[in-house]
Amino acid sequence: MKKWTLIFIAFVLFSCAKEKTDLPIDKAQKDNHEIVTTKEHLIEQTVQEQLKLKIPPQVEKVVINNNSKIKPFKFTKGIYLSAYSVSSKRFSTILDSAQAAGINTVVFDLKNMNGDVFFRTPKFGDIRDDRRKMSLDIPKIVSTLHERNMRAVSRIVCFHDQFLAREDSTLRIPTKAGNAWKESKKRKPSWLDSSNPIVQSDILYLIEQAARNGVDEVQLDYVRFPTGGKLSETYFHFMQQDSIFTEQDSNYINRAKPDIIEDFIERAQEICNNYGTTLAADIFAIVAWQHKQDIANTGQDIARLTKHLQMLHPMIYSSHFADNFGYRKNVPNEPYFLLYKGTKLSKNYSNQNCHIVPYIQANNWRVNYKPEYIYAQIEAIKEAGGDGYILWNASNKYMKTLRWIKLFD
Repeated sequence: MKKWTLIFIAFVLFSCAKEKTDLPIDKAQKDNHEIVTTKEHLIEQTVQEQLKLKIPPQVEKVVINNNSKIKPFKFTKGIYLSAYSVSSKRFSTILDSAQAAGINTVVFDLKNMNGDVFFRTPKFGDIRDDRRKMSLDIPKIVSTLHERNMRAVSRIVCFHDQFLAREDSTLRIPTKAGNAWKESKKRKPSWLDSSNPIVQSDILYLIEQAARNGVDEVQLDYVRFPTGGKLSETYFHFMQQDSIFTEQDSNYINRAKPDIIEDFIERAQEICNNYGTTLAADIFAIVAWQHKQDIANTGQDIARLTKHLQMLHPMIYSSHFADNFGYRKNVPNEPYFLLYKGTKLSKNYSNQNCHIVPYIQANNWRVNYKPEYIYAQIEAIKEAGGDGYILWNASNKYMKTLRWIKLFD
């Protein structure tokens, strides 16, 4: 009975809203002395129309006691773990070795780049159930880490989502021809439109759910626009809106990608502030150098982002840099140069209250992986004035690396 009552109320509200907005333009102009399709109205109308079956339920805001949170350490020593590692029997073994090596922060996946979600949220549609691979007990994980005086950091991948890109082409980036853009003809689609209200609402909802579950920090990855493929063919949602606004108001200033990303980060910050949760973001490696074209493509302007962040994580892996970068002879095996430069630049461009904690390479891909390789990265960060590091190994094979770090520190 409740279900039909809610449907009836929703129908009445929609009908009332429709009556107000379906006035002929000339009638609306006569009554209001302005065009009825304002910027705010257009955005709201777009969101409501597209989210009819997908919008998550509103949840009551709960203010978490800040005393239950562990604040960022003076020098972060972190490690990344997948949801599968956290839920496995070897989780305790990994933590034992990590603790012995002085690790004080654990980053674990709640949503990965495949679009898989690893925790239960209030049900609002089949699409969320399809994406959930498992249901991590977040409060239990937080408690386990806190018992070891380790910070609990949840990683949420934002706009790279292979599941949604495959399941719903309307959430992908539109092309100028009206099709769904795909960054590669050989690979499956994986990028969503970072400016689409549905996409943003989905991620913001996950951020709030993670914060409600008591994590110390929410870390946003892939919080940017894509950089591969034929970008000249893209016609993002915000560009479509701006073209309409420009027709209505000749003084309207079109937005750029950094405007979209900063606005999204600011909204995420408001959510995290309600729960006493730290907000962090990862940035594309080369973005640390802040070249104009990289900022324009990714939308990641460090100065603007760090006004709303407490932690910034440049992902500076030497194996990912092109040969001869910075006129170095052997770029993959010269991690000190890259980490020092990347950390220093990130710090220079950032708000002074934001901690700079780079991700460092903890695997042997394209590099001569020895203790000296790890030591060089850590030493570079310290000498550049960085605030810590996070070890990255996609397969989570850290035992050898942790032994080296234990000896180094």
